[in-house]
Amino acid sequence: MNRDLGFRDFGVDVLVKLGGSLLADFDRARALGETLSELATTHRVLVFPGGGPIDNYIEMVDRVLRFPADVHHQLCARAQDQTGLMFSTLCPGSRVFSRPVEVPSVLAEGRVAIMLPMEQIIGLDVFERSWTTTSDSTAAWFARFFGARRFAILTDVPGIRRPGDADGACLESLTTAEAAAMGRTGIDECLPPFLEANGMSCMILDGRDHLSVENWFQGLPAPGTLVHPVGAPAPGKARSFSA
Repeated sequence: MNRDLGFRDFGVDVLVKLGGSLLADFDRARALGETLSELATTHRVLVFPGGGPIDNYIEMVDRVLRFPADVHHQLCARAQDQTGLMFSTLCPGSRVFSRPVEVPSVLAEGRVAIMLPMEQIIGLDVFERSWTTTSDSTAAWFARFFGARRFAILTDVPGIRRPGDADGACLESLTTAEAAAMGRTGIDECLPPFLEANGMSCMILDGRDHLSVENWFQGLPAPGTLVHPVGAPAPGKARSFSA
């Protein structure tokens, strides 16, 4: 959003998409929650949850029952709410919200704002009922909506690898065109063109490594993959790093 043209500034410094897979390890998820709570004292942090284990169960049942697209869409959106509620118990002092109007007051208190996105996903109805649209691109859409200064996806891998190179080094940076050419990797296929169209960058970080997350917030070197628009400056020369 362009804050110079009268649009509201929600005051979000960083929107992080929380990969639901991070809840598989409660101790590490708690360490991440505590780290984000500490960072919220100096950064205004909004967490957008993925579907997590409940979403995995929905996918399993769908393979048998073949839910109609609308039903599947609503089930997955509700799963994101459950992930957000569960993570809120691991993130001290955080507050959940459903309506955007609630965000500025939560951030003003130095708390992590955890979105329960089902109401907005269903109510706004801007997302296609498609297997290619996941919580990655949905999170990016809300990062743009809230005017977040920075956007990251926290997942259970240390970045993006080249297709077919599962044991190789992760890439430090990729243009959106390079990421799109790879197809579905650690992010969904809708994300790169959305980032490109809106001049946005996204950092893919290992949310199990809370020190890396902290370093990235503080502007220090951190292992991960930056996906950035074509022509936008990347930090240093693109290179790979070992996981």
